[in-house]
Order: sequence, then structure tokens, then C-alpha cells
Amino acid sequence: MELCPVGALAFYLFLRFDVEMESWPPFNNRLQWYQTKLLAIMNDPYAEMSYPTHRELCNDAFKKARCHYLKGTHCGRHEGCKLADMQDVPDAQMRRLGRWDHSRMIQHYSLGLPRTGARHLAGHGSAEGMSCPSRPHKS
Repeated sequence: MELCPVGALAFYLFLRFDVEMESWPPFNNRLQWYQTKLLAIMNDPYAEMSYPTHRELCNDAFKKARCHYLKGTHCGRHEGCKLADMQDVPDAQMRRLGRWDHSRMIQHYSLGLPRTGARHLAGHGSAEGMSCPSRPHKS
């Protein structure tokens, strides 16, 4: 579930409608269904959550999870870019995925480490991923 937003959403909706027993909006009334907020304010599924409230809820959740390095509402974009960077996704692909220009991606989202060059200097060669340099066998 850590990497699956669909599973996380399913658990959230299960909690909201089955555990907390919030009533489902009527499926035959499209307007009422569309006015139901996904991230609802408790006891008012039609009230819009303000950005500062959303940001503070995210920050509180990160503190409780002891993820002190995560802040704000765009952490998924930041962490997703870092994960792609660690998996050697080419910069051009990351820029397209996040719809960033190069300078914004490098400055705000990417780790900015030249991984291929670092691997070569450490004696790992050009192979992607975590690997150890080969050692001569003792006979």
C-alpha cells in the first residue's frame, strides 16, 4: 500500500463509509454525488477543505509517522522524482512525468546526483542499481 495510491484510496473510502458510517451520496443524483468532497471535512462531506488545512493535516501526519523530512502537499511529486532518480529513469522522462522544466526539476525535486559518474568512480562500472565491484578470487 505504500506505493499504491489506489489501495490507499480504497482503505480511506472503507474507513470513511464503512467504519465511520458516513452515508453514501445517492448514486441516482449526479449533482449530489459530484459535490461530495473526496477529502471531506469531518461531518460535512460537501464542505471544501482549505489549502492551509490540507497542508497542516499533511504535516501533522508526517510528524506522527516520524517522517520529519516530508512537508506540505507536494511531497508525492518530490518523493516520486527522487524514487525515479534512484532507479536511473532518464531526466527527460522524469521531466515529462512531472511536467517540469529542467531547472525546476533539478532545483526542487531531483536528488541532483550524477549516478552514472559516481558508480564509475566507485568502481562499480556502468551497470544500473546497487552492485559491488568485482573482486579477484583467492586461489
